[in-house]
Amino acid sequence: MKTEVVANNGVVEIKRFCAQKGISPMELSRYLGVTWTRIYEILSGKRRITPETDVLLCHFFEVEDGYFAKLQLEYDLILAKRSLQHKLEENPTIQATIKA
Repeated sequence: MKTEVVANNGVVEIKRFCAQKGISPMELSRYLGVTWTRIYEILSGKRRITPETDVLLCHFFEVEDGYFAKLQLEYDLILAKRSLQHKLEENPTIQATIKA
């Protein structure tokens, strides 16, 4: 069975907001006062959006606090469910507990 690729919507939104403001990810890193590596790794899926990064992004893009962190959490939950799928199918007790 082929696993569907899931996009991290936090990353999608960062790219969208940058495009709307007409700035590059490199410029975003300068505006936020963080390293280019930090932004690059987030955008390439090698690093999570941390609460600290969320605060900076939310302030810069003028969105509610937690906006990017919530999207990151949703993505993490999808990945966790996928990685536990086999275990859930094997153990009905765990499956029932998680579905409740």
